[in-house]
Amino acid sequence: MRRALGLVGLLSVLFLVGGCWLFAPPPAAPSVVSTPPVLRNVVFSQVDWFESDGTSVQVNSLYGLMRWTYDPDPDTTFYLNVHAALAADDAGSWVIQNLPLFAVDNDDFSAQRESVHVDLAEIGLVFDDALKLVFGIDVEQLYVAISVTADALDAFPDTTSELIDVGTVEYWASGNEDESPLPGPFVDPGRPRGVKVPGAPAKVNVTRDVRAVQETVSTCCAGAFARSIDWLNRKYELGMDKTAQQIYRDLIAAGVSKPNVDSSPARDEWIHLKNQYARAQTGDRIVTKVWDRGSDVSPVSGVTEETGDFLDWLKREIPTEDVELAYYYPGNAHIVTIVEAYTVGAKTFVKYRHDQPQGDDANGDEAVLHAEIYLKDGQYRFASDANIIYFAVSESVVSDEPCDDGTPGDPPCEGE
Repeated sequence: MRRALGLVGLLSVLFLVGGCWLFAPPPAAPSVVSTPPVLRNVVFSQVDWFESDGTSVQVNSLYGLMRWTYDPDPDTTFYLNVHAALAADDAGSWVIQNLPLFAVDNDDFSAQRESVHVDLAEIGLVFDDALKLVFGIDVEQLYVAISVTADALDAFPDTTSELIDVGTVEYWASGNEDESPLPGPFVDPGRPRGVKVPGAPAKVNVTRDVRAVQETVSTCCAGAFARSIDWLNRKYELGMDKTAQQIYRDLIAAGVSKPNVDSSPARDEWIHLKNQYARAQTGDRIVTKVWDRGSDVSPVSGVTEETGDFLDWLKREIPTEDVELAYYYPGNAHIVTIVEAYTVGAKTFVKYRHDQPQGDDANGDEAVLHAEIYLKDGQYRFASDANIIYFAVSESVVSDEPCDDGTPGDPPCEGE
């Protein structure tokens, strides 16, 4: 597969205005007149998977990736819809459905870089004799139509697609083999679930400016914690004169993400070290809590642990606290920083940050991703059937205000 990541043959994204497809003008400054935001720097890629040591796991996987930049509207949430096909006369599939481009709710009108995985199996990749999807097909080009509308769609508009080139992006496993409850080796990443939103969403929390951290290989836990601590520090003015990247380096130096010599899981120690660091840096203002699906995290001194339903816990924590979500798959595990959560009916979606591929500062943590969290066979999954959520960490700020103040957005008091 070719290494070019640029979007060839689609110099400007098409969008729907008054029923006509037009070439988009340069993005306008924020305005009270709601017009569909223009997507720019659009990139389509197919994912190649590697082990953390560089060993190839799966070339030309069923993971597709779309990335874009846009300026959020001051007043209106718009919806991104994408249809893709392998050939002009193929039926293809509506691969991204009603992905919300949220209106500004935090006075931040800066450009947003976002992305989402798509399931390339949906566009017509072949099956073998056992009806098993065959990866390894190099998707060099796609016929793509993009629609940005003010209303969620029930069906994709009838329009002409554009032929675009598809590049390659490399994903490296996190290198946390000791952290996975399922033994390896890591041989199959499976398929992404994609994002298909059935209507207008309700936000669980206000949009937050979680900043990027570029990680070295096998240090996703330190990166996830650093993004969260940095956001808390800026949000609640905790006095740390450090960037997210500097906090990441501090956590690495403290031992967060360092594996145990005996190959036993090290996550308990990482949570302990992070808790010590956060308290020391903020005068004991940050309190750490853990959600555990059962017994995957041992008791950690000074850290409150909860069980119960994960989505109930997430929706309770994310409005004021930061959250790091950990999932595992056969032979490996990963942890990401949750940025935002939104719901439609019984469905829950999140926006999150992580570094993929680790060690690549240009193409690592360069966008906020969308994903669905869903229940299957009694386990919560993250963005794919292969990814099982098994613990999560949240940090809250001990408030200087009375606990019963009741002001929306205030940090909770310790123990809440």
